[in-house]
Amino acid sequence: MSRSLILLFALAACAHGAPPPPSAPPPPSAIARLRAIAGAGWASDRVLAITGTASIGGMTGSIASIEDAATGRHRAWMHLGALVMGDGFDGDHAWEASPDGAIAITDAPAALARARTAAWLSRRGYLRDDGARWGALTPQRDGDRGYQVVEVTPDGGAPIALWIDDATGALARTVEHDGVRTIVTTFRDWRAAAGSAAQVPFTVVIDDGDARNTITITATEASLRAPVADDSYAPPRTDDRVTFANGATRTELPLELINNHIYVAAEVDGQPVRMIVDTGGLNMLTPATAKRLGLAVEGTLAGGGVGAEKVDFGLTRGKHLRVGDATLADPVFFVIDTGVLADVEGVDFDGIIGFEMFTRLAVRIDYPGKRLTLARPGTLTPQPGATAVPFTLKERTPIVEGAIDGLPATFTIDTGSRTSLTVTAPFIKAHDLLAKYHPRFETTTGWGVGGGVRSSPVRFATVAIGDATIRSVAGDLFTGDKGAFADTEASANVGSGLLRRFVVTFEYVEGRMYLAPGPVADAPDPYDRSGLFLIRAGDALRVVSVAPGSAAAKLGIAADDRVLAIDGAPVASRPLPAWRERLTTSPVGSRIKLTVERAGKARDAVLVLAELLP
Repeated sequence: MSRSLILLFALAACAHGAPPPPSAPPPPSAIARLRAIAGAGWASDRVLAITGTASIGGMTGSIASIEDAATGRHRAWMHLGALVMGDGFDGDHAWEASPDGAIAITDAPAALARARTAAWLSRRGYLRDDGARWGALTPQRDGDRGYQVVEVTPDGGAPIALWIDDATGALARTVEHDGVRTIVTTFRDWRAAAGSAAQVPFTVVIDDGDARNTITITATEASLRAPVADDSYAPPRTDDRVTFANGATRTELPLELINNHIYVAAEVDGQPVRMIVDTGGLNMLTPATAKRLGLAVEGTLAGGGVGAEKVDFGLTRGKHLRVGDATLADPVFFVIDTGVLADVEGVDFDGIIGFEMFTRLAVRIDYPGKRLTLARPGTLTPQPGATAVPFTLKERTPIVEGAIDGLPATFTIDTGSRTSLTVTAPFIKAHDLLAKYHPRFETTTGWGVGGGVRSSPVRFATVAIGDATIRSVAGDLFTGDKGAFADTEASANVGSGLLRRFVVTFEYVEGRMYLAPGPVADAPDPYDRSGLFLIRAGDALRVVSVAPGSAAAKLGIAADDRVLAIDGAPVASRPLPAWRERLTTSPVGSRIKLTVERAGKARDAVLVLAELLP
């Protein structure tokens, strides 16, 4: 799973950063008309304060926001029942508050570009000449209304399109591209703020293309007020709701590494759960687990992950999440239908432990020793020989700088991904990596929320993460246009397939990750030698895909065939991960007898393992 596994609420969504053009014409005439209509009443020494109602995914609550007309600094809080979300920008730092109160300082370059564009909108940058770069786009129509469309890139910000109504001259909508998503924000019901002539929209609708995620904000009061203290916009502190038993400052517990996923035993409200540890995810439960725990779920929204499809999710709040001797009080969980993911894993699980736990603690994942340590921030001393790698945050996922075979790259760090390195489609296209690596085949290489992932496996000679260099990495080139790996803001995703070579320590407070090499740090990545991607299917294993030219393909095995036995043993006699391990690590030339069923007829075939990724 990836840190793109869930779409969080967005009070204001802005596109990713892009280099501005070297020169730009003055604002188009439509902007001059907009300024004439909307410019009255705006004073640079005032703050726009709005209170009102907000609705999303069947939930309705209140919203309150402030925007500094001089600087564009802003802050918004939304209350939906027991859930509280927020975001803001203090001029230097963009931040987001997740429903459980965890604060993410979203300081990755793309996040800062989005924040600067949001600040430009908050200070009504379109009303003045301030260094923004302008360009006229093709006029548009929507029903019986026409619009002049202007693209603007604020200084240091991200591009955004402004749609200006032909009939009224008012700003009717903005359109932005965030990776593969298009965010359309519509402004309606323009009125004067209390006590001024300044026009503000009393209805704002934010649409990412999925009706389940549409946010409708209706102002009940808008007014221009005196400036507020600078710290009103500053990132709040994450509350300290984690306690350790017996006054300790850390806890250590065993982990299972299965399919390169980290599993730990935990408790929710005193009941046992089996959880995946995922730096790229949020605290999550499956619907079946939430029901078993007696937790009520609110809302119906749409979330996504590495797969192409969007799935429903809601939210729920527990009393306690306990991991080892560490307890998080009042945890909020995203409740997501993970589909057939348990069958893909071959392991049943209840959910994910993610950012909400990590951001409050120091976290050490000892892959070689199969131990997880949670501690008070600053109390885990880096291990001898560890490399310190600074990271920023994209939403709630660590972002680090590195290189792929010497090519500079930006990586997301995702312990919830079982692969070593998945290169994103935009980065592949930008650097013509298909021509460089000449992948031999495409096949199913992973699975997550939203379904399966198909990509082209290749082997990289070196991958650098900060100053750490990893050799002979089995990775994937993803060329699709949907899901997390179509992200325009990262070059590649680093998963546990690569991280398992290290003892990895995360210090979210200081923005550092430490990599201490383990015993197999220099060993080449193994890669499946059968060509089969299998999932659990009752007393059989179902074939999801077969790599072209592989040992399985040469036997005529095809998708939806069922493997009933391996070397005479019923497949149910061993868990799926054990069979995967055998098909990956058995020597080249090993002969493995399969009993394969198609359309109710079984046959025996001898699979001769061959190297697919030299």
